[in-house]
Amino acid sequence: MMRRACALASAMLACCAASHAGQAGAPWATSLELEAGLRAPQPGGRRPTRLSADVSWEYQASADWRFKLADRFEHFGGAQRRTVNTLKDAYLSWNASAESAIDIGRVNLRQGVAAGYNPSDYFRARAVRSVVSVDPETLRRSRSGAYLVQGQRVWDGGSVSAVLAPRIGADDDGGNTNARARALLVGSVRLAPDFQPQALLLVEEGEAAQLGLNLSTLLGDALTAHAEWSGGRQRDLLSRALGRQDGRGGRAWRNRLAAGATYTAGNRMSFTAEFHWCGAALDKAQWADLARQSGQYWAYRDFVRREQEPPTRKGLFGMLVWPDALRPRLDLSAVAKHDLQDRSSLLWSEARWRLDEVDLALQWTHVRGGAWDQYAAHGERNSWRLLAQWYL
Repeated sequence: MMRRACALASAMLACCAASHAGQAGAPWATSLELEAGLRAPQPGGRRPTRLSADVSWEYQASADWRFKLADRFEHFGGAQRRTVNTLKDAYLSWNASAESAIDIGRVNLRQGVAAGYNPSDYFRARAVRSVVSVDPETLRRSRSGAYLVQGQRVWDGGSVSAVLAPRIGADDDGGNTNARARALLVGSVRLAPDFQPQALLLVEEGEAAQLGLNLSTLLGDALTAHAEWSGGRQRDLLSRALGRQDGRGGRAWRNRLAAGATYTAGNRMSFTAEFHWCGAALDKAQWADLARQSGQYWAYRDFVRREQEPPTRKGLFGMLVWPDALRPRLDLSAVAKHDLQDRSSLLWSEARWRLDEVDLALQWTHVRGGAWDQYAAHGERNSWRLLAQWYL
């Protein structure tokens, strides 16, 4: 019932957006994206294509009341043809005062200061319905929201928010963002003009409480350092993926960390480098042993993909963003990932031309590693993709 309703909502939004697109000041924002694979994953295979429609609508009923609706509809061609609908936001917001607000409905709630991996982003699990990019920010923007109630209050020098997300239905397909009841408390205090740490406390049904911390500070005019941590008692990811309750991989204190820095040059080019640690993932010996058990290996890979967790314990991440590079309206970006345990790596790059009503982008992805390593296991060593995105 819920899936049919989401699909119907997407179709209605698309029709309404078309009729409102030409009106100045209309609350609609619509984009249509077409992606074509210039290189097939396997020799002689059919080149995959993707058509996506992204629609958002905001209605300001009064100075205090606002409603937001955002939906993403995607159709994938090729041998495994499928259609995915993602309801990102559908919530009502009430500004009780200039300092406080309450949101109720489906919200794409995001936390964290790191770029490549967010240990304190507790609502990321099961939220990505389709992986359409290596760019972490693209995945965060296009993921599904969770049904929740959120209250926020800000003041000069700090803020606090509380979130309640009930359990709705059963976790039948791995895409239910409300499979378990959760409560999240977030607070921040400004300790210095450029230093305002944020602390988080997550309480989840059937699990021990998790603590989180976000730190970010300026080290100079062009350099920013950041660190994001989460810790608590949990089973490891393999035990959760395989449904193990006891024995090795049982409940223990496990830390997650993403720490790095961002340098921004005078020409607006920025480079981010990070170290990632996931104490619940597999170490080098466990990862090598799992590769000998094909069924468990792919079950584990599928589970960590849904949970948005790394499959191995240690990794490096780098990201380059250069708007208006070389010439106006030409944006260059790149993402590099390296697994410190199996030594596999991934490089993704994009050149994007921003025209008046359409973006044209050329993407190249290259992976290195063995057949069962993190980034090379899917067999596609090099791929080229061409994207066109229209803003209606």
